[in-house]
Amino acid sequence: MNAMRPFAVGRPLLFLSGALVLGGCAEPPPPEPFQVSVKVDSDPGKPVVGANISRANRPLGTTNAEGRALLKIGGVEGEITDVTVTCPEGFQTPTKPLSIRLTRLAEKSKVPEYAVQCPPAMRRVVVAVRADNGPNLPVMYLDKAVTRTDASGAASFALEVPPGSQFTVALNTVERKDIKPINPSKLFVVNAQDDVFLFDQRFDVEKKKPPPAPVIHIPRAL
Repeated sequence: MNAMRPFAVGRPLLFLSGALVLGGCAEPPPPEPFQVSVKVDSDPGKPVVGANISRANRPLGTTNAEGRALLKIGGVEGEITDVTVTCPEGFQTPTKPLSIRLTRLAEKSKVPEYAVQCPPAMRRVVVAVRADNGPNLPVMYLDKAVTRTDASGAASFALEVPPGSQFTVALNTVERKDIKPINPSKLFVVNAQDDVFLFDQRFDVEKKKPPPAPVIHIPRAL
């Protein structure tokens, strides 16, 4: 009877043990990315559509009709990372990045939400004019007549101007020599929201001097 070769049985056992060792060294799958919601408004209750959000110049998402973007960001629990919000045309982009803390909420159906504002690049303002004793006067803006006061001295007009800017409105009295002050004006400063300004001006009307009494010449007696 032929003797069994001692390592003929050992080869498959060595192969199997090697496979087990290699399998035990496989890296675990990466953790699921963190989900974060970013809400972008221009003014309270006015969502901004089309704001782009990126991290290290890599796009993460764009806000929808509700002004929201759901982001998926890789990292570790508790890490703080910065994302950049770029507002669409007509809105002001924030000068600082948005800092986000990566975390998972206890209620898995909810995700952390961050609010960002993209204020409008232009603000709508209405100027209301009330000119006492000043009917039918040209209302001047940038040295041009934009409207006239009505018979009661009232007028109004609308402008779109950058927030933080200043502008002047004047009343042209060149057609009225009998009222003072002459060409009064008022300076307005635009706030960070739409606004209504009042230009309230009272004019004094010069009273017409009565014509001089006629001189009566009485002939001298002869």
